[in-house]
Amino acid sequence: MKTDETNPNDWFLLGRERLEAADAVRGACGVCNSAVELLQEAIERYLKGYLVATGWPLQGIHNLSTLLDAAVQKDARFKSFADLCEGLTAQFWEQHYPGGDLEDVGADYDVLRSEAAKMVSLILSAGAPPAPPHPGS
Repeated sequence: MKTDETNPNDWFLLGRERLEAADAVRGACGVCNSAVELLQEAIERYLKGYLVATGWPLQGIHNLSTLLDAAVQKDARFKSFADLCEGLTAQFWEQHYPGGDLEDVGADYDVLRSEAAKMVSLILSAGAPPAPPHPGS
């Protein structure tokens, strides 16, 4: 299956897969760095899917707070997820490469996962418009 970066549903598919993987890792290994990374990647993909659906030009951004700021411009309800995005982004970078402080990574994982579920629910219920037409169509 070929995916398309301008198709929100492809972003949601990849986000859902990472969210399910985060849950599986959490269940098998407990809270760990991999679960945090997968959760961050899932939320990143859901946010990008939402933003792409609203006409946002795709950018190679991994900072969830930056993506959230763009989402807030489209729908103020996203403001309530500022702590989720800030905390998850910080933990993502702490564990992504050696040199970070791993002491608190994942300490609030279950809270972050709960907030992530609320954000995903908002994204999927927001009624984002259909994907913009493909170039040349």
